[in-house]
Amino acid sequence: MAEGTPDKKRGYTDIEAMRNACYDYLKLHECIGEKWGKKYHFYFPASTKYGHHQWLWDSGFHMIAWSHKDVQNSIADLRTMLQFQRPDGFIPEIIFWGEETSGAKRVLVKLFGSIFGYSREEYTDITQMPMLPFALRAIWNATNDVALLKEFLPKLVAYFDWWENTRDPDGDGLVSIVHPWESGIDASPIYDPALKVKPADQGKFWKMYPKFLLLQKDYRRKAKWDVQKILAMEKFNVEDVGVCSVYAAGWGILSELASEYDQYLSARCKDKQNFFEKAIIHKCWNPRMGRFVSYYHQGGEEHVSEAETAQSLFPVMFETIPQEMLDKVVENLQDPGKFWLPYPVPSVSKSDPAFNPNRNRLLWRGTTWPILTYFVMEGLLNNGKEEIAKELLTRWIDLYLKHGIWEYYNPLTGEGLGEEGIGMSTVIIDMIERLKK
Repeated sequence: MAEGTPDKKRGYTDIEAMRNACYDYLKLHECIGEKWGKKYHFYFPASTKYGHHQWLWDSGFHMIAWSHKDVQNSIADLRTMLQFQRPDGFIPEIIFWGEETSGAKRVLVKLFGSIFGYSREEYTDITQMPMLPFALRAIWNATNDVALLKEFLPKLVAYFDWWENTRDPDGDGLVSIVHPWESGIDASPIYDPALKVKPADQGKFWKMYPKFLLLQKDYRRKAKWDVQKILAMEKFNVEDVGVCSVYAAGWGILSELASEYDQYLSARCKDKQNFFEKAIIHKCWNPRMGRFVSYYHQGGEEHVSEAETAQSLFPVMFETIPQEMLDKVVENLQDPGKFWLPYPVPSVSKSDPAFNPNRNRLLWRGTTWPILTYFVMEGLLNNGKEEIAKELLTRWIDLYLKHGIWEYYNPLTGEGLGEEGIGMSTVIIDMIERLKK
């Protein structure tokens, strides 16, 4: 194990030891090489899970963390990823840089891929949480290099244009995901009705996870991975308010970065930010529930998904959020019966029937994930709620010092769960630097 790796029972003695361990873990997961005639340099998610592949939002969080120590690693990671950006702007969820397979194993991989797989061997046909503007902002803050903005920003604008052009077919300003893996929040309870999960089967791994694979099978065999056909199938057409919020806020970050060299592009991105933020505020705010909600399409109609999850807090990132909505989101966040647990922010409100804080093979149904805390803190800082953000960071740091660095945690006890030393959880470094803890 790397120097600084925690004892599972005690965590770390201080913030500096914890910070050093973050970088030790990232370094353990470094991948440098060449495949398909392309050179790569990136960091895979974890030592024993997810494979030696490049995942979109994992890499984005790695870039943010590395920007505070060696930004060249961040730059290399982003360049590696963008080698497989398509001409239409699409960026894949995963690029399969990992080890080659051979012999019988390769035959099995190809057989499985022919049934459940993607249209090509290099990468997936689905994307993931559109958080790359946050990563580019971190690179800019570390370098102030306009040449890097000119290299990367137009590509991220093209990616965001792809979302609008292909994922908002009803033109309501809410972009859709077509698979739970596209949010990264795979088994969130807000997806249960879209997946037609029976109440008795909710939260059961072997009842729910096969549905993810069957989506893959249908998309490959019935739609040939044509996204318009996939959306029309309504097998999984979800307007996740969390994804929509990260997307809308991302336009704002792109606008800020573009203002360094192209005022016209900056204004265009700002217009997009305003449009998508207003759409979410207008459509996703539910006065009866006192929170933001997500939608799913089924039977030619749009339906509210009523589970209360951390995604309902994400519009706190908006500059344009009305004060009364901001106050209510913050109230929900600070409610000890919902999200303000000993180690926030849980992926599901404690008051929701789906809430499960314990170890479970089916993820995102009540445990605390540091990356969710990151987006909520981003919003608090955007809207002048620095004291609340500092309290969240204090609890986040305390969690790591006591229990170590893990993929997710029990929000009541702090028990570390999932993968120890997963790279995306090192994003705490960014908030420590920004709040000078």
